[in-house]
Amino acid sequence: MSNRGLTKHASTRRIVLALLAALGFAATAAASGPFGEEEMVTMEVFQRTALSIVNITTEACEPDYFMCAVPEGGSGSGIILSADGTIVTNHHVISGAEAIHVSLGDGRQFQAEVIGSSSRHDVSVLRIQPGDTPLPPAVLGDSDAVQVGEKVLAIGNPFGLGQTLTVGVVSMTGRDVRNGDAVLRGLIQTDAPINPGSSGGALLNSRGEVIGMNTLILSPTGSNIGIGFAIPVNQLKKITPGIVHSWGRWVGWALAILIVAWMLGRIYSSRLRSRASPVG
Repeated sequence: MSNRGLTKHASTRRIVLALLAALGFAATAAASGPFGEEEMVTMEVFQRTALSIVNITTEACEPDYFMCAVPEGGSGSGIILSADGTIVTNHHVISGAEAIHVSLGDGRQFQAEVIGSSSRHDVSVLRIQPGDTPLPPAVLGDSDAVQVGEKVLAIGNPFGLGQTLTVGVVSMTGRDVRNGDAVLRGLIQTDAPINPGSSGGALLNSRGEVIGMNTLILSPTGSNIGIGFAIPVNQLKKITPGIVHSWGRWVGWALAILIVAWMLGRIYSSRLRSRASPVG
């Protein structure tokens, strides 16, 4: 074969390979659609978890207003814990509220009652009555397994706008941050945008598991600058049962008081007997 024939054959081969590569790229693009793999994961997690996050609005009376003619409004978020209507949020979201309203992702709205609250932990448990339609509880993960650099998704109700998704990473774990008169310990720090109204919302991992409850931000302006904090979900698992079943705490205190009283009675009786004993 002449040099001219070899050149023509090589040129034809390159054209065929280029066409095959183009067809392969087109097939891959058609299979994945207009979104990348990471985007697809983010969208799938949001669609699967969004209904487990609620919007909360509150009404509170200012002391200066007579008969609460102009109630003050507030907003926050919450995480559904059980199908029968148990919701967890931050204490500061509902503190001082005269009325608490919960809006679900399916459009239903309910008035909520406070089951219990802990200002020290900044955690409150609410209850609504969803009727015959059970609620979709969030899937709780393991915050002890959270790693710095892990991708996270935050869902909340910033500035009362309604359900909103933001994305970021875990910036650090084990943070201790002062919150008013209390110090919240072991918090998850994230750069996922969290703003006023996002408190009580969920911090999720890429599997759609709740790893924390968005709680506060550090900012000189009051708006997000990339330093937000969430209460680890493992802390919520320990705190919420005591809030829901507050009788357990009272029983514990009552038993402690009874034991102390019994011990003091024994000591007092022993001293009386020693004073009354005859001497030689």
